[in-house]
Amino acid sequence: MDLPWDNLALSVPVFLGSALVVVLAGVALARFGDQIAEITGWGALWVGTILVSVATSLPELITNISAIVLEDAPDLALGNVFGADMINMFTIAVVGMAFGVRNLFEGHGRATQTLVLVTIGIAIIAMAAGATGDVGLGPTSVGGLLIAAAYIGGMKLVYDAGKSAAAVEEAPASSGSALRIWGGFGLAALAILLAAPLLASSAVGIGDATGLGASFMGVLAVSVVTTLPEASVTFTAARRRSYGMAIGNIYGSCAFNLFVIPIADLFHTEGPLLGEMEPSHFIAAGSAIVLMAMGFLVIRSFQDRLFAGLRRLVYVVPPTYVGALAWVFRESRS
Repeated sequence: MDLPWDNLALSVPVFLGSALVVVLAGVALARFGDQIAEITGWGALWVGTILVSVATSLPELITNISAIVLEDAPDLALGNVFGADMINMFTIAVVGMAFGVRNLFEGHGRATQTLVLVTIGIAIIAMAAGATGDVGLGPTSVGGLLIAAAYIGGMKLVYDAGKSAAAVEEAPASSGSALRIWGGFGLAALAILLAAPLLASSAVGIGDATGLGASFMGVLAVSVVTTLPEASVTFTAARRRSYGMAIGNIYGSCAFNLFVIPIADLFHTEGPLLGEMEPSHFIAAGSAIVLMAMGFLVIRSFQDRLFAGLRRLVYVVPPTYVGALAWVFRESRS
């Protein structure tokens, strides 16, 4: 039975309820993912980049697929991808201001800088493919394949750059402990699988009922909800002084969010997903690239004295995010 999602009395409570489930499940995913990382002995950056970031990005993955399959709302899916990357950079800037810019951004080596540049490069590929309208290629597209190749190849570069510094230790947990950890991880993932479709449906309904539009709802409301797990992990990692995991989680999540595009593209049967990009999406994508580049310059400012003055860019990120969001809203309204 089709539900009247454009009825705010229904869509708002469903949105808030499903959002709560997604957030709690995402936090649980991060916690169990961290425990899985502990029994493998992987380095903090690699754990943050691959294991934790993918776990906390499951809400974006499931929500975007649901938006396309259940709601035929590619604008919501694309808005969520670029909006999530924007707010992730807002999060890392706030964490830096809260725990110390030097503490968070200093001491990162080649692997971290490789991760940042790879993420920016993938975002540029997505924006360029969208600008050309992309080209369909069977069930996927040229842009989607380029993004997938850039993500997989980029993660290999990050691994190669950091493997010499990663301390690989064998610390296996007992079979009972391992079963509990993996079981908890699976249950949290299942909770997201069940809640994310409702999150997408209710978000579209709120956008229709209020006139805000699905694009803006994706950039703002849905992206805020689906990135709360990343925010929670980043704050927790910084509090534990695991700054490599904090940076890896944020930029790894940004990269995986972009990797969601070719995955969601497989479910979009009306042509390349990137061909659905609207002006508001280009604004969000361009803003995400600028914000990620600011983060890279802050990291570089602790590597080279010539860039020392760029450390203040941390304080520019939040107002830049707010300004970009206002621009997206104005464009989506027009």
